[in-house]
Amino acid sequence: MRITAFVLACLAAVAAHAQSYPARPVTLVSTAPAGGSIDAVARLIATDLAKAIGQPLVVETKPGAGGNIAAEFVSKAAPDGYTIMISSSSTLTTNPHIYKSLPFDADKSFTPIIQPTRMNMILAVHPKLNVTSVEQFVAALKSQPGKLNFASGGVGTLQHVAAELFAMQTGTKASHVPYKGVAPAMTDLVAGQTDYMFDSATSVPHVKAGKLRALAVVGPDRLPALPEVATFKELGVAGMEAAAGYYAIVAPAGTPREIVDRLNAEMTKILKQPAVVERISAIGLEPHTSTPEQLGAALRNDRARLAQVIKAAGVSAQ
Repeated sequence: MRITAFVLACLAAVAAHAQSYPARPVTLVSTAPAGGSIDAVARLIATDLAKAIGQPLVVETKPGAGGNIAAEFVSKAAPDGYTIMISSSSTLTTNPHIYKSLPFDADKSFTPIIQPTRMNMILAVHPKLNVTSVEQFVAALKSQPGKLNFASGGVGTLQHVAAELFAMQTGTKASHVPYKGVAPAMTDLVAGQTDYMFDSATSVPHVKAGKLRALAVVGPDRLPALPEVATFKELGVAGMEAAAGYYAIVAPAGTPREIVDRLNAEMTKILKQPAVVERISAIGLEPHTSTPEQLGAALRNDRARLAQVIKAAGVSAQ
């Protein structure tokens, strides 16, 4: 009887906490530095979410180690809804396969909230290469194996995996230059310090300004922001869709379901606003929503699916 009373008291406390949530500012931790597309989506959501929940929503960037720094921080935060995370799906799907050990459990340390966007990565090259098609680019890579280099937001990120997959599919070789996030990687690509990059969205304005050339998109469909750029499948390079990804918003494991549902409902409303859809599409991402269960299933399925790609490509953080 005493145990039953204790359990009921705990449930009542959790319910009371959820009903009063939020009573103070909420922190949305981003795995990427300011200036990248993850950061842009975080701040876009934060603006309207703060109004909806009646409390400030602070975006805090903790880049590095492919998102592991931010993920460790959030995994150890109190499961009370006041610390949540936005990341590329790769932090929770590819990292478990490329790092010998992680300071968190990708499957058990987090409670899924929502999938706010899908990524359709772009093969962006610097104009100095003087190539205007995938065919010409492959020829350039084959003429100087290992001499051209590609940037990424970090070892094991989907940008890295996409580049390694492309090399496998085309029989080419290049050197990898990892950065602490997409934004600094893009800065050096635009400056010509690197030769090419598979980018989730940050390259779109640079492509439109003529500072970079977009040769293809991963697919499976063309990007609304760059409708003239064909998919790899259309160009005869099969299998690149395996590198498609998305962004994920999660909370520490054990966060009350009432709080998760509240955040999911408010974010879903925000992500369906025409102005938000337009802004997300403009930066080269695909607006999306999901239930917590759908995001959880996607993360589990992709961890299994990408394991084979990572093994075949020999991607490792060591």
